[in-house]
Amino acid sequence: MANIDHKQGTYSIPANSSQQYTFWWGRDSKAPNEFFDVSIAPHLDRNHSTMEPLHETDRAVYWDHRGGVGVVLILTLQNRNDFPVTFEANHVRIY
Repeated sequence: MANIDHKQGTYSIPANSSQQYTFWWGRDSKAPNEFFDVSIAPHLDRNHSTMEPLHETDRAVYWDHRGGVGVVLILTLQNRNDFPVTFEANHVRIY
């Protein structure tokens, strides 16, 4: 039977910008013997009736050899809105 863990963090991306975000599981990482990914969920902004979606324009993965880091995921997101967008990054690990 697999174990599933979840972590969550709140981030913001400035208006009309692209930005890189770096994610890893941390000290108890089981890498490379785990599945690790991050999903992005924008917050509802009641001040703006329409919102362009955030675009994932690049995704890269590498192994960080420093103790307790393991697999590192780098997501580049683009915000085409003329206002900053806050979002949740949901980290999921299956091992």
